[in-house]
Amino acid sequence: MPTSTGPRQRPDLPGAGLTPRGRHASHQHGTAFRVLRVLGIGVLALSLVAVGGGVFAWYRLQGNITAQDITGALGERPADESTADPTTGNDAVNILVMGSDTRELADGTGDRYAGDGDVEGARSDTTVLVHLAADRRSATLVSIPRDSVVQIPPCEGDDGTTVPAERGMFNAAFTRGGAACTVRTVESLTGVYVDHYAVVDFGGFRSMVDALGGVTVCTPRDIDDPDSALTLTAGTHHVDGETALAYARVRHIGDGSDLSRINRQQALMSSMVQEVTSSQMLLRPDRLYSFLDAATKSVTTDRELSRLSEVVGLAQSLQKMPPGGVQFLTVPNEPYPANPARVQWTAAADELWERVRTDTIGVTTEQDEPTATPTAEPSESSALTVPPDRIAVQVLNVGAPAGSAGAVAEALAAQGFQVTGTGDAEATSAAGDVLVRHGADRQDSAATLAAALGGARTQLDAGLGRSLVVELRAAVPVTDVRARVTGGATAAPAVPAPEETFTGRVATDDICA
Repeated sequence: MPTSTGPRQRPDLPGAGLTPRGRHASHQHGTAFRVLRVLGIGVLALSLVAVGGGVFAWYRLQGNITAQDITGALGERPADESTADPTTGNDAVNILVMGSDTRELADGTGDRYAGDGDVEGARSDTTVLVHLAADRRSATLVSIPRDSVVQIPPCEGDDGTTVPAERGMFNAAFTRGGAACTVRTVESLTGVYVDHYAVVDFGGFRSMVDALGGVTVCTPRDIDDPDSALTLTAGTHHVDGETALAYARVRHIGDGSDLSRINRQQALMSSMVQEVTSSQMLLRPDRLYSFLDAATKSVTTDRELSRLSEVVGLAQSLQKMPPGGVQFLTVPNEPYPANPARVQWTAAADELWERVRTDTIGVTTEQDEPTATPTAEPSESSALTVPPDRIAVQVLNVGAPAGSAGAVAEALAAQGFQVTGTGDAEATSAAGDVLVRHGADRQDSAATLAAALGGARTQLDAGLGRSLVVELRAAVPVTDVRARVTGGATAAPAVPAPEETFTGRVATDDICA
């Protein structure tokens, strides 16, 4: 993996005054192959191979990988800000995974995915940045929506000529200059140094799922989509590679948007992680080898990642990463004003990329998670920094008398809390009469909510996103804390820090959630 010997300067974004992109890869032909987060899954599987003494197999598997050096086409690059973890001695690693929709498949089956017309060349409808934390206890897979309107820097085309910078859809970068242009675009937009890249295709994904013995998918409604040749009834199904590929490509489900497919396919990838890391896979080295054989045959990578020593070393460093340490995120976005069918990144994306650069994005796993701790007793002098109207909360009854969740939710809503729902559930902790669970960087919001619930206990739940969760084991009174948000008359008004808007799922989450 590259070692930073000095600061690599972050290139400036291309200047203004460039004309918008006049056309882009059509939705008709641009298949949604966003499920190919294969390298993130592959390195997890590799750890199992290393543990099982399967290093010898890599002498055979290495020959499957196609290596391509794109360093010369990347131009100026951002600084590598990662530092070695004092415990593991490893740096954080960023791997950019691109799913190619090329129809030129080795088994000759590419024509079946051509749709209603001929599709030449290749597009990248899937781009995922896989961030492996330096402590190797977590991995974050960040999906970049293909419909993001971004500034694409100058790139080297297939014929060696320079394609000028332009503003257009993110996935146009792959069409303009392949993997090198996509890597350069990501680095220029995010300031994240990309250590490795991988490009995968349709055929490899089919074979990987079949090698796993299939994978479970979940759909809330019936699917009957002639375009992707997919028919499924509502519920969960254990499907083969061809069906999983159709599920990854289907458009006529939900709102049909790119974001909808990303969310669905992240659930599918969670299912793959669970399958790959299951005890059944550990007991079936033949299936594990078949999975890796399929994965490596479908991958084009940089030269370093294609080396046996690099791959095995990376795999061995991941041995202690639990499935719950793998999280899936999507770049925070909003509709693009000039075309609501496209999206643009929000200010929260800057925070996301900052956390990737500084290796502070990892999910807290169960072994790291602190026990519930009591919030300080509320008093007139204690300051709160986040007002109720900026806090989303779900209220769950985990043992309180019937109607308690509804009563608490109503009282919280009267103060301005955004109540997203109520219901019954199993308690996740035996800590006190009321527990407030919150996601990463939501401690200040949890403090406000806990104060309103009489000094409730709070607990980090890395699987949560924007919304907080209240667990009621008993009926509790609700206190109005709105007057305390600014800290009182003697204190300067508190300025709430911008709260991150990106949410995600953890690989161990229910795939139907």
